[in-house]
Amino acid sequence: MVKVNPLRKNPRRDRAPRVKASFPVHLSGNIRGVTQDISATGIYLDLDANQEPGSIISFWVELDTAGAKMKLVCEAQVVRVEQADGRVKVGTKIISQELQALNR
Repeated sequence: MVKVNPLRKNPRRDRAPRVKASFPVHLSGNIRGVTQDISATGIYLDLDANQEPGSIISFWVELDTAGAKMKLVCEAQVVRVEQADGRVKVGTKIISQELQALNR
């Protein structure tokens, strides 16, 4: 079965290289999850709450670097939503991002 994404014009040509990575993700409303993979243009998320295709979401990804804990603060468009094993898989296209120190 081929999955078609109506928001993507040419799915093969505009796809940036992806890196498998699992980092904690935090959204407003106490929504939590983890990253599945990351590219220069998007992040694939595994979340505990549904998201609406086409919506704009804000979230931050917790990064544990050698120097200190950081957070990647993102605004992204939801381009794909899939339900699997009681979880919500969300493909996003990054609109803006900023790396900040994680102050706890």
